[in-house]
Amino acid sequence: MASNSKRSKRQQRINSAPYTPPLTASSPSLLRSGSDHIFQELVFNLFTISTRLEQVRSHLASLTEISGPQYSLLRAVAALQADEGVSVGAVAEYLNVSSAFVTIQSRALDQRGLLKKTEQPTDRRVSLLSLTPKGKTLVSSVIEEVRPINDMFFGTLESAEFDALSAIMRKLVASSREAIVHLSSQDHQALLSTRDKGPWRRRTSHASRRFKE
Repeated sequence: MASNSKRSKRQQRINSAPYTPPLTASSPSLLRSGSDHIFQELVFNLFTISTRLEQVRSHLASLTEISGPQYSLLRAVAALQADEGVSVGAVAEYLNVSSAFVTIQSRALDQRGLLKKTEQPTDRRVSLLSLTPKGKTLVSSVIEEVRPINDMFFGTLESAEFDALSAIMRKLVASSREAIVHLSSQDHQALLSTRDKGPWRRRTSHASRRFKE
C-alpha cells in the first residue's frame, strides 16, 4: 500500500508540473538559448503567408475563370516565353512542379485558346509554350489587378530585405524538397510495413507452412 501511495504522489507531481514540449528542431542555427520558440513562430508565420498567397491566387484565377495552378502556369509562360516560347521543362523548373503537370495543365489552357504549343525548330522532341493573343490580353488585365496587391503584400520590404528574402526562399525551396522526399520515403516504408501485415503476408505464411508439410 505504501509503495502504491508513493507512486501515486509521484505521478501527481509529474501531472502538475508545467509541460515543456520537446524541441521541434535540433539544428543549433534554428535555436536561441536552447529554445525553438522563434523557429516555431517563423513556421506558423509561413503557414499564414502561404494561406494568404493562395487566397490571392484563387481570387485572381477566379477573375479569369481558370484554376489557381493554371493561373500560375499562364503567368510563368508570360514571364519566360521571350520571342520563341519556353519549354515545358523550363516552366516546370520555374514553378517547382513536374513536367507531366505542366503538360496536362497547358493542354487545358490550349483548349481555352490561351496558350499555344509549337515544336522547337532545332529539336522536334521539345515543345515550346507561348501565349496566344487572347492569353496576352488576359494576363495584361490580371497584372493590373495584381500590381497593387503585390505592393501591399511585399512593399514594406526594403531593397536589401527583399534581396535577402529572395535568396532565403531559394534555399528553402531546395531544402523543403529534400524534406518532402524524406516524407515520401517514410510513407512508402509505412505502406510496405502495412502490406507485410496484411492478407498477402498471411497467405504467404500459410503457403510456406503447407510447403513445409
